[in-house]
Amino acid sequence: MKYISVAEVQAVEREADASGLSYAQMMENAGRNLAAVIAEVYAYADGKKILGLVGSGNNGGDTLVALTHLARQGWQTSAYILRPRSTDDPLIQRLLEAGGKLARSEDDPKRQELSRMLHDNAFWLDGVLGTGARLPLKPELAQEMSQIRKMLQEMPEPPVVIAVDCPSGVDCDSGEAAPECLPAALTVTMAAIKQGLLKFPAYDLCGDIRLVDIGLPDGGERLASWQAIKCQVIDEDWMRAMLPLRPNNAHKGTFGTALVVAGSLNYTGAALLAGQAAYRAGAGLVTLAVPSPLHSALSGQFPEATWLLLPH
Repeated sequence: MKYISVAEVQAVEREADASGLSYAQMMENAGRNLAAVIAEVYAYADGKKILGLVGSGNNGGDTLVALTHLARQGWQTSAYILRPRSTDDPLIQRLLEAGGKLARSEDDPKRQELSRMLHDNAFWLDGVLGTGARLPLKPELAQEMSQIRKMLQEMPEPPVVIAVDCPSGVDCDSGEAAPECLPAALTVTMAAIKQGLLKFPAYDLCGDIRLVDIGLPDGGERLASWQAIKCQVIDEDWMRAMLPLRPNNAHKGTFGTALVVAGSLNYTGAALLAGQAAYRAGAGLVTLAVPSPLHSALSGQFPEATWLLLPH
């Protein structure tokens, strides 16, 4: 998985748009795939009622698209437009046509409708701010987000918060986070892992991180800006591709040997941890060279090893 800065994200999107994949298409792909992840992860959840907190930017668009797809799959969907969007926004019209409900902050000066909707939904989709957010938040938005966070903390049965691309109020380069940021149980990020999401304190606010694509041509292979990104997040698929296949007639000698010289009476665990690490990393035969008084304590915990007993 690519590990990407905000500037690199923007460069990739610009090049994709210039090559024929419009921003609207990227948004449609992102929202559809976001909905698919939610439907999969929470397939057996009770009370499939989801509220989208919608901002004015692309994250708000992703959220509206996802809500529309979830509505078509039988979810009860609502959107609260927290930041101004056009009254004739086609994404809003599609959601309403799919059976979704809508409220706008400008029509709710005392935020009574927002409070009702927040309490009425088991899932919140946080699509207020995206990767371009800068800290500190503007005072009006900070106050609104702070009220929502306080309400979340006071609920006896808090909802599941799902962040769209990133939790709103996270700096996706530095990992800094606004104090008003909503902690998420799941963050569905688009195209690549943003650098800030794996830094603290942002990482603790993301919950489980899932990656979805936005439809880049050939997975991005035809985009120079995508090819220029060399940093990767190591995952299981990457590791599996890097490791050589083990032949069927292999034995412990096929995979090399490791000699671990370690340990003392005060540091028994060092020898055990180092030996187990060598074994789990793939060495076929691991020998522990340890002071002889340690053998009785260690041998029962590490039966795979052979031993070279040294004078104490």
